[in-house]
Amino acid sequence: MSGLRDFFFNYEAKEGITNPTEYPYMIMSRHLLTVITCWPKKPKKGLNARAKLKARIWVTVQKAFHLNVCFITTLGMAMYIALHKKSMSFFELGHLYISLLMTVVIFTRITTLCLHPDYRAVATEFLTKIHLFYFKDDSEFSMQTHKQIHTISHLFTLYLTGQMIAGLSLFNLTPMYNNFSAGKYKKGGLKNSTFEHTLYFAYPFNASSDVWGYIVSNILHWIISYLCSTWFCTLDLFLSIMVFHVWGHFKILLHELNLFPRPSNRTTFRLDSSNITLTSEMYSSRELGQVSERLKKCIEYHRKIVSFTDKMSKVFGPMLFVYYGFHQTSGCLLLLECSQMTVAALVRYLPLTIILFQQLIQLSIIFELVGSVSDKLKDAVYGLPWEAMDTKNRKTVAVFLLNVQKPVHVKALGLAEVGVATMAAILKTSMSYFAFLRSK
Repeated sequence: MSGLRDFFFNYEAKEGITNPTEYPYMIMSRHLLTVITCWPKKPKKGLNARAKLKARIWVTVQKAFHLNVCFITTLGMAMYIALHKKSMSFFELGHLYISLLMTVVIFTRITTLCLHPDYRAVATEFLTKIHLFYFKDDSEFSMQTHKQIHTISHLFTLYLTGQMIAGLSLFNLTPMYNNFSAGKYKKGGLKNSTFEHTLYFAYPFNASSDVWGYIVSNILHWIISYLCSTWFCTLDLFLSIMVFHVWGHFKILLHELNLFPRPSNRTTFRLDSSNITLTSEMYSSRELGQVSERLKKCIEYHRKIVSFTDKMSKVFGPMLFVYYGFHQTSGCLLLLECSQMTVAALVRYLPLTIILFQQLIQLSIIFELVGSVSDKLKDAVYGLPWEAMDTKNRKTVAVFLLNVQKPVHVKALGLAEVGVATMAAILKTSMSYFAFLRSK
């Protein structure tokens, strides 16, 4: 029991770790991502060709399973809407439309991430090269940053996992409780009513009034809801962990630039016509070589961070674009559902509304961290003692200054920067649409 408590609630980076995947928050992420076949597995060493072929076939089967489940779920939900659209109220249809939009988001994540080799390349690069574990011994500040990012990542993993479980439970238990409180589980309790479901599909059997059909459909709804919430929350979690580490890298680079060594050779002289004393600093020939090497390391480090960020934008850009579109549409629908102000509506939709809005806000703020810290680089580079360098190093600083002028942002499909400004625009538009639809 103490070992389990230590695994979840010991936030310190443990000693003796030989691989970043051995950290508790990475172990939790690995198990969650494995469920949806998004963990970049490495083939085990020593396997023969037949075993490797079996492993590849198994991964292909898992991917096909998720794709087919998403396709069948989307088709079944769309058919149910087409068959019962005229007999359902606007608020009942709103629930179905939100669920349908979620399946569309998941479909794009499967096709753009799960089935795409570029995602696995970026995830593998993060786990084998970019993770701060590989930079923690470079300096004392690097170790401090590594520990800070480790704690943030661990707490965020616990938080988002708990949020996923809470939202999943409330979403599925609420209709079950409504059925129970209405006495529908008793013999003859249905009378002229039907069972309330979490999700609604056009099943080939009677799931509305038949007990066994309800039981089978309810089990399927729990499984689909779990897969859906995992697709939503776990990929956001993994992407956020990547962003935390990119933020940590920029902090380390900024610290290196702010503590750039100044020349040890100082010459002080006084002007003849006044009592003004001036101090001239110039690097010695030996120091100029060290300055050149240090500038080269900073530039290469910056190029490495930016290159990985660009790869993240390319891979996760389509997902983020669809994700923002989903929040734009579902935001006003969820607000409309909550505007009924009934206990059943609030219990069922308010937690989902809070979770989805909070996910939009938290993801945007996390990405904004990268933009805000990278925006400080231009001042840090300009603050280098370039006036004490020779012409060659001054040109290097000038090129470096040119490269850091624009803050680094992850972009959604290359169109919109993922950050607070885009998030605020989405929230504002959702509120406007909600007010417009509410007035009708």
